[in-house]
Amino acid sequence: MRELRRAVRARLAQGERRESGWTLVELIVSMGIFGGLLAIVFSVLVTVSMQTKDNLARTRAVDETQIGLMQIDRQVRSGNVIADPANEGPALSGVEPYYALRVYTQTDGVFQCVQWRVRYPAGSSFGELEYRSWKPTWQSTGGVQQWRTVARNIVKPATSTVVAADPATWPPFFVQATDAESSSSAQTIRVTLRVKDPAQRASSKPATVTSTLTGRNTIFGYPADTCSPVPPP
Repeated sequence: MRELRRAVRARLAQGERRESGWTLVELIVSMGIFGGLLAIVFSVLVTVSMQTKDNLARTRAVDETQIGLMQIDRQVRSGNVIADPANEGPALSGVEPYYALRVYTQTDGVFQCVQWRVRYPAGSSFGELEYRSWKPTWQSTGGVQQWRTVARNIVKPATSTVVAADPATWPPFFVQATDAESSSSAQTIRVTLRVKDPAQRASSKPATVTSTLTGRNTIFGYPADTCSPVPPP
């Protein structure tokens, strides 16, 4: 009987220990560890989300610009006369020199004058890549198209001083001087466009889309004034 009582008391003591729960200190420590893990996981999720949004915005901006560059490529490679961007000032294009490109091209067998420019709207730090075309006989026959926006969010070069070894300083359009031939004032053109979607973080750097284009037909010596005079910009 005595042994039975001892066994009952031992069993009751074990039950009391099992139902005693955690102390306040143990609970606070556990909650602190759990809260720290949640903060780390949440921070990682926010970082990944921002990076994903940044990459999507960059991809969208680059894709839009590359479409415009592909069109410029076709027109320049079929170009008969390529005007030097250094001479395309406000009177001819409405923008600064090196920010416009004028080509007399025969893309798809259609002889026409085309003009590209990068224009920065007033109060905006992002420019637009614009395009227009006209017939060489526009003064008598008409046929001047209005400017159309092809790409947006074009960022200005880091400085106005051009450094040959630093792509960050290259203007949108300029002549590759080492490749230019006497048959054309600007046979080989380098196009450089830096883009950054406003949705990207302020710390994100612009993406650079650049290509060197050569007019195959300029070697035949077409009259340099074929696309002159130029319609008012």
